[in-house]
Amino acid sequence: MLAVAVGFVIYPLIEGGNDVINSDWPAFATGARILVSDPGHLYDFDVQRRVELEVTGGRTLITLGINGILPFVAPAWVAFFAVPFELLGTNLGGRLWILFGLACFAFGLYLAMRPGAPAAILPAFASVPTALLLLNAQLDGIVALGIGAAIALWSRPYVAGLCLGLTLLKPQLMLPLGVALIVSRQWRVLGGWATAGVALTAAAAVLNPRWVFQWLPALNGPVRPGSREVDLAHFGTLLPSGAQAFAVAGLSAITIAAVVLLARRSREDFRSSAAVLVAGGVLAAPHALPTDLVLVAVALAIWGEAQWYDWLLLSVGAAIAAFLPAPVPAVTGVIVIGWVCLRAARVITWWRREPAPASTG
Repeated sequence: MLAVAVGFVIYPLIEGGNDVINSDWPAFATGARILVSDPGHLYDFDVQRRVELEVTGGRTLITLGINGILPFVAPAWVAFFAVPFELLGTNLGGRLWILFGLACFAFGLYLAMRPGAPAAILPAFASVPTALLLLNAQLDGIVALGIGAAIALWSRPYVAGLCLGLTLLKPQLMLPLGVALIVSRQWRVLGGWATAGVALTAAAAVLNPRWVFQWLPALNGPVRPGSREVDLAHFGTLLPSGAQAFAVAGLSAITIAAVVLLARRSREDFRSSAAVLVAGGVLAAPHALPTDLVLVAVALAIWGEAQWYDWLLLSVGAAIAAFLPAPVPAVTGVIVIGWVCLRAARVITWWRREPAPASTG
């Protein structure tokens, strides 16, 4: 596992330029460029198309796009994170962006598993979801850092909430956690989380006060029948177009409720409950891709009792979700994440034979 982990760290340094271009980095780089030059049109797909061609040097992306591009549809503050990397150039900046994400992921795992030994992060780090994270240059490593830091600082609720501000880079994955904090009246944690959200929103509003009204409609783009989603709500996209939005929202709401109830079942065990909420956040999201399965690895790490077959199921499921067409990824995601949630809540326990009593004769 150590060799695999080292290989993950080395790969961004030696991969070809086309690999960087064909990841999700061009979308983030595009958002960064527009934020600096024309923040009023951050979610204008026509402007994004022009800028993204500049980012890619005129090359067309192989990955499935929307309106001919891989659009920037993340919250506006994600572009703030990407600006310093884009200033280094598309190629170098993209490689460092990937390494930064891997470093955040590793540190987040370490914090989530404290006081365990640093080597305990290897099953989660040396897994297929981590490979998808680096190949797609996605944001989940930063989200994992926010979760891990909040777990480590849970005895200081307001500070833990501030750490959860990092999860707002992908807020759609945190819906069950937010509901659970409200239900359990964790007001100080919510206060810290809200403070971080207000600060991020205010920073974005300085450049474009209308960004939130432009961002929400842009979210509709990635949620399509042909996308490789791993969430339960994806099945709502298989209905006629007029009913899709209601079906996706309804399935997401039902899943949030189920995850929160499952977490309450194990509320006496903080790590079990937290693991259910983190993994269930991917299942309940209205938009979650195979890369987001790294947060299921974080959930297993938080739980701390995963066996080899749990890690194997996660890696095999992530590989299937990444390479097979829809709706196979959604079916796989429901099975894998459901298994992890039920295992963490101890609804499913692996039968073990009790040792025979020692002979006294």
